[in-house]
Amino acid sequence: MPEKDSGKNGKKIGLMMLIVIQLGVILYTTSGICSKMTSKYPAFSFMWLFWIGLEVAALGMYAIFWQQIIKRVDLSIAYANRAFAIFWSTLWAVILFKEKITPANAIGIIVIFLGILLVNKDAK
Repeated sequence: MPEKDSGKNGKKIGLMMLIVIQLGVILYTTSGICSKMTSKYPAFSFMWLFWIGLEVAALGMYAIFWQQIIKRVDLSIAYANRAFAIFWSTLWAVILFKEKITPANAIGIIVIFLGILLVNKDAK
């Protein structure tokens, strides 16, 4: 039985492409960091505008980056891996904002990770 083709134009999904997808997801989650930082300042203050500007820039770069990814990878694979944003967002919350991870958070991340592994396993 032939291997499943999960990439565009007959290309298989390799480790490098999965890393590139995760870099796109990390870029996307930086907008959440900027949004959280924006909430610390009065509306329309210099720092508020600075963080809003960074958020818009991050989302703009992400949009371009993501378009390049979905040109090269099946949409189902790309979006399954995009779900990993919850992991990156939780990591940023812990590292940057000293938030706590609850057991429910940890279980949810593990379930999402297992789902992504199943989708990616079919893609190889």
